[in-house]
Amino acid sequence: MRKSNWIIAAVLLLASVLFLWLWQALQFNLVDNPLDLVVTVVWWVIIIAACLAIHWAEKKRQERIRTIFVAPGLIYNSELGVIRLNPDTDLVEALQTVLSSLTYGFDLAELPSNSRVRFQRIVRSSKFSDAGSTWEGEVVEVAHPDQPKPFHDRRELAMLVGGARA
Repeated sequence: MRKSNWIIAAVLLLASVLFLWLWQALQFNLVDNPLDLVVTVVWWVIIIAACLAIHWAEKKRQERIRTIFVAPGLIYNSELGVIRLNPDTDLVEALQTVLSSLTYGFDLAELPSNSRVRFQRIVRSSKFSDAGSTWEGEVVEVAHPDQPKPFHDRRELAMLVGGARA
């Protein structure tokens, strides 16, 4: 999780401790009311749900950042921007290099200013870790966006993007 997510979880935990202290200080613990238990359980359910929602949202945001658009001679990523490729560049190696260098920050790179760029493929990586040893996702041909092709490792990705060259 990102630092900001840990801060939110810490604030929720501190709020829980504060509410528990207030509950004791105001002597609500002396009242024999089952509603107290219900309120406590609901509060902890809310905290757990908030932490899970934050984790899920961060995971989805990172998946969006790992999306790479491929055109002849260049690739584009929302964090790193446009990267020009040499004709002899291994496309899968270039994709792996881009994904390995992501910091998942909140600053986005500008879109390509050249309107003539026609992306041919979109590579969505749902999982990427250990410098590509775990790599899953899908390749979408721009000409056929309703037919995504899943891949489960580097070899399958290389077959989907048309071999090893860009």
